Amino acid sequence: MLNILNIMKTRASFIILILALSTIICKTDAQSLQVSPELKELIGLSVNKDRKVAEKGIDKQIAQVQKKAVRSSYIPKLELGGKYVFAYSTLNTKIGDVEGFESITKFQELMKNPAFPVMFPSLSGIAGEITKLQNLLTQQGIQLPSISNNLDGDLYGNYIGIDATVKMLIYSGGQVPNLSKALTEKIKVQEALSDKCKSDVISEVITYYDQLALLNQSKHVLDESLARLAAEKKYAVTALKNGLATSFDTLKIAVANANLDAKLSEYESRKTLLYQKLSQLTGKPVSGFENMNPDLNILLYTNSDSDITNRAEYRALTAGIEAQKYLLKSEKSHSLPKVQAIASARYDNVFNAKADFNAPIPMNMKIENIGLGPTYMVGAGFKWEIFDRSGGSAKVRQAKLEVIKAENARDEARELLELNHVKVSTNYQASISQVTYKDKQRFAARMALELAQKSYNEGMINITERLATETEMQNAELEYLQAVFSQRQSVLECYKATGDLTLSNIR
Repeated sequence: MLNILNIMKTRASFIILILALSTIICKTDAQSLQVSPELKELIGLSVNKDRKVAEKGIDKQIAQVQKKAVRSSYIPKLELGGKYVFAYSTLNTKIGDVEGFESITKFQELMKNPAFPVMFPSLSGIAGEITKLQNLLTQQGIQLPSISNNLDGDLYGNYIGIDATVKMLIYSGGQVPNLSKALTEKIKVQEALSDKCKSDVISEVITYYDQLALLNQSKHVLDESLARLAAEKKYAVTALKNGLATSFDTLKIAVANANLDAKLSEYESRKTLLYQKLSQLTGKPVSGFENMNPDLNILLYTNSDSDITNRAEYRALTAGIEAQKYLLKSEKSHSLPKVQAIASARYDNVFNAKADFNAPIPMNMKIENIGLGPTYMVGAGFKWEIFDRSGGSAKVRQAKLEVIKAENARDEARELLELNHVKVSTNYQASISQVTYKDKQRFAARMALELAQKSYNEGMINITERLATETEMQNAELEYLQAVFSQRQSVLECYKATGDLTLSNIR
């Protein structure tokens, strides 16, 4: 018995030594997670297939497009426009007194005055000639136009116009640079959220892969028990024939065998579900997992100087704060002037037009073509919103509150993440102790099974005691495997707590 205890102590010391040596060796690659090539391939397939990861990638591309759109505000914009119009209008209205022609009437009356030739002898001939001209026109049926107070006539014609304008933003008051920087931070947020999704996928794949390893090695333990029970059954049948055992002894062995068969059936059912889940995560067919026999070994974690600042959630919140600060700067620059340069060219043409008036002066005029331009204009303008209580100041206050809100969210998250970091670190240490304890327990159960088997063969104990030690050994082996599985899960939580569960850290 003393020899058994010494062996147990040696095994426990050996496990602790392995852990210590592995810790020293891994210091050169502190946060690398060592996995099998098979598992690494499954991780890569799952990350590439995951829809949440793809969605975050799309969100990042959207933010990049938005940033390019903001920066393109400085790119000159060319606008080209043109129109063709046919217009027709009828005018028929009463207008007020027409002034400006009174002097002509009065001059005519003055020339008819008898005193006019005396006062202006040199113009008397002109008056006579004008009179003769009027009489002649009257005889020919020609009346001089008279002005009336009516406006009556038709207007119609064709118009075509073409214009080209180039506009360029010279100074945005600081809004464009700040919005661009805010979108840069938004891109960082999307990258951090993408890393969070990838970390979750990596953890999920490793967990299901470890569960498959747990089932495989648990089945191995049960297969060993089945082999021992088969030998015991054969021994019991022989003993029953020789009168050294009873039928009740063989019945107990059969019950224990049936119990193991039920456990094996349960494990096979769980394994089928695991195959289906891994197939869903990776896109590989279910048949591709049937030949996998992963091992379940202790996974080591080296506590490096990493803290929660590298955590994806924390990085996303930090970048979100910076984005809000740039948005605040953008809103504060709302009152600064915006300067824009502009250049344009325009051409207008009126053709096939006609103006037909009956009043105030009878007139019929045709326009074949009137071209205006091209007209060129170059200049600059500015817009300065000096006072805007309804928009600018309210948005500034809102932006300030958004910054405070984002900072509070980050501070709260930091506290929770630091608490989680402490929790997973202590859980990891506890899991190591638990593995050491369960290893001692299973070794003791194996030794107890060997002693019980020898004692049973020599008739010192009955079959019930023998089967009890078999059950204890099974439980001890399974509990050890479960402890190793839990220890590996605690390592994953440690990597997640510091944000180091990434593809770049998978070795």
